[in-house]
Amino acid sequence: MDDGLRLLRAARHTVTGPAALLGDPRLRGRAAEYLTDLTRPYGLRVPDGLFDAPPGALGQSYGEMAAELIPAVVPPDEPVDLLVLAFAVHDMLPGRATAAYLSHVCPGTPMSFALCDQGSAAAFTGLRIAREYGCRRALLVTVEQAVLPYDAVAPLPARHRAVAMLYGALADDSAHRGGDAAGDTARPGDNDATGGDNDGEAGGPERIGLGDGARVTALRQHADVRADDVAALAAAEVRELTAGRTDVAVVLGADLAAAWPGHSGHAVTTGPARQPSTGLWWALLDRLSEDAARPRPVVAADYEPGLGYLSVVALEPAGRSEPVGERGAHERAQPLVGLRGADGDPDPGAW
Repeated sequence: MDDGLRLLRAARHTVTGPAALLGDPRLRGRAAEYLTDLTRPYGLRVPDGLFDAPPGALGQSYGEMAAELIPAVVPPDEPVDLLVLAFAVHDMLPGRATAAYLSHVCPGTPMSFALCDQGSAAAFTGLRIAREYGCRRALLVTVEQAVLPYDAVAPLPARHRAVAMLYGALADDSAHRGGDAAGDTARPGDNDATGGDNDGEAGGPERIGLGDGARVTALRQHADVRADDVAALAAAEVRELTAGRTDVAVVLGADLAAAWPGHSGHAVTTGPARQPSTGLWWALLDRLSEDAARPRPVVAADYEPGLGYLSVVALEPAGRSEPVGERGAHERAQPLVGLRGADGDPDPGAW
């Protein structure tokens, strides 16, 4: 949207208990049959008796994980217009229309989308949809779970995690700012440049204090980026978006940090390893929370090595007069850079 978005509230959760739906033996049986049918053409096998294991060992339901976060960021009197669910690894009930279910439980019964098959780029694409949709409030939820009932080519996440971020249009003055309406308090984690990791487990969802919030000033995605080119391209993006300023914090996903070992010149926070969908956003919320008392601009970026996507977002503390990475109207109309073909780009149509 032309007038941009502001990150208003955020919450996150590391899930350790069992998925309630998988406590139902009928649903477990249906899930076993469904997954067996889906994997058979690819030479994969769902082990016999796997679904006889205790529910806690069977993975998670994204519907449950996300539904638990929604009340932490969306008050009943602030309806949402758009909900985007982003994930890479499917959950244990892949036949469920999870995005439609979440629309039903979210205030406002918003239009909802699910984005997958883009790896770590999915949440960035979801944010791009929110910018272009023309809504007052958009909820972006990224989720990942650490169990699959068959051998996967890609490494699985280390933990079951979910992050929810509520964005509001800059022109919507009725939107509550930061953490005042929902009773949020800043709970900074211990992330730093060495990749520390705040679990956010105790007491269920963890609300993240964001002060007056942060507005999105730039959002860029590059496709077909080779591993040996990503460091130079990431450095160029950060250099352009920081415009020589030294007060800008940089947050990198673990895969980008590994592919760009020489990153320097700014305060760098690295996301936790083996959390490809939530790691970058987990670390970004740590950075924003820790800086809430003295907010500063942030550039966050991640690389999806399997698909060759480099995604970058710049955020500025709400109310600053000289935003980092501000783009003209003609640039906002072209938010995606270096598109692949229509069959392989990080496109909103890949639902």
